[in-house]
Parts: sequence; C-alpha cells; structure tokens
Amino acid sequence: MADAYQTLGVDRSANEADIKKAYRKLASQNHPDKGGDTQKFQEIQSAYETLSDPVKRQQHDNPSPFHQAGPNGSHFEFNFGGGGPEDIFAQFFNQAQGNPFKQRQQQPRRNKDLRVNLQVTLADTLNPHARTISVQTTKGERFNVDVKIPLGVSNGTTIKYTGMGDNRFESLTRGDLYVIISLIRDARFEISGINLIAPLEINSIEAMTGCDRIVSGIDDKEFSIKIPKGCQNNTKFGLQGQGLYQMNSTVRGDLIVVVNIKTPILTDEQLNILRNI
Repeated sequence: MADAYQTLGVDRSANEADIKKAYRKLASQNHPDKGGDTQKFQEIQSAYETLSDPVKRQQHDNPSPFHQAGPNGSHFEFNFGGGGPEDIFAQFFNQAQGNPFKQRQQQPRRNKDLRVNLQVTLADTLNPHARTISVQTTKGERFNVDVKIPLGVSNGTTIKYTGMGDNRFESLTRGDLYVIISLIRDARFEISGINLIAPLEINSIEAMTGCDRIVSGIDDKEFSIKIPKGCQNNTKFGLQGQGLYQMNSTVRGDLIVVVNIKTPILTDEQLNILRNI
C-alpha cells in the first residue's frame, strides 16, 4: 500500500489545513480533464481520503504489527506485545478453531464513499449558486443533492457531504459524498492563476495603421480595445477586474489581451511592389 504522506508530499506531522492544501494542488495538477493520469489522480484521492479521516489516518500510522491470511480467506492477527510463546499459540489455536471472539471480522467500519464529478463553466464561477445533481448508490437507489458552488470555485475543488455516500450495508454507518468540481475549458482563454489571457489576432495592415477591436469577457460582456499605430506583436492590454475570482473572496484577477499579428503570405510580385514603395 502506497504511503499516503508521500503521495500528497506532506510530513507525517501535517495538520488538516496542510493536507487539504496539498491535495487541492495535486488534484488540480493531475485531474484527468486537464490531461492528468487517471491512476495518479485516484491515488491522490485515496491518500486524501485516508489522511482527512482521523480513524483511517490512525490505522495508516499504526498498522497491525503482523497480519497474515489463513485458509479459506480467514485472517489471523498476532500481537507480540507482552505475551509469551504459549499466549501466541493460544491465540493462533483460538482463531484457527473459529472462536467468534478471537477471529477477526473482515468487515468495513462504514459504507464506501461516493465521488461525483460536476462540470462548471468559467462563467459559473462568477456567482455563488446551487446546482442539483443526481447520485446513485451501489444498490441502484438515486437521490438528488443541491451542491452549493462557491464564488471563484477552482478546478479540482472537492466539496464533502458527510453521511450522503453509499448505504449498501444497513448495519454500517453511511459513507460520505465527495463532489469534485471540473472546469469546462473555454477555447477563448488561457487561465493563469486568477487572470485570464485572451489572444487577439490582427493583420499587418491593422498593426501598422491602428484599429478598434471588440473582445468579450467570460460573462460575454464586450470591451473595446484601441490598437495604436505601429503596434508590435505580443503587445498586452489589461482589463482590470475581468478575470476569475479568488475562491470565496472579492479579489478578482484581470483579463489580459495579447496581440497576435498575422503576417500574410505574399507573392514575389507583391513583395517587389512593397520593396519599391
């Protein structure tokens, strides 16, 4: 079993905030929707599930000193602390005979957690709101959950709903539900932190003579950009406060428009005319 601390890159003394911060960073970097490896993403999810649950973390930190599988799938656990050889023999004998008080029951402490991906657009991040999703348990039962999407929600954000997971075994505590936010890519923009970068293509004539162009923000609000005469390639124009919000904050990034001058392909005759001007 992989070490959960190594998977998340945190110390064994890390607190809940450190673990959550490391998880969010790695989940965002390795999310399958962003080209990440699915197995790596699942390992990160599993490590976070282990370290964010006090009981699971304690079991991870203090594994059984000796655990061995017996015949017919039975399990024997030996504890060498404080007992002599006769105690060990008695323990083995009792378990092998199927003593109900000695044989370890391989049954989970609670039902499994459920994970659901929820896709949101960049525009969805501009206002806190609720989305209703349908969740299905392993028993085939369906129920609806109103997911509260916070202002400035980022890709890979995980929202936990305690006690709303799987309910396969009625005698066990119900698992938890994890809703994982996945931002839908908008081809018009690149994301850089809370800033948005939008390329603006103009031709050589427009670059030399100057022009006015219209660009749209993520909420489709339109802005006029005045391109000056002699504009150079990669010239940047900043639209303050038109980027993404920092999560659960009123701080908002900028929309940065980057000029991309498209050079036409000319014939030899056209090139000669230009040389003689």
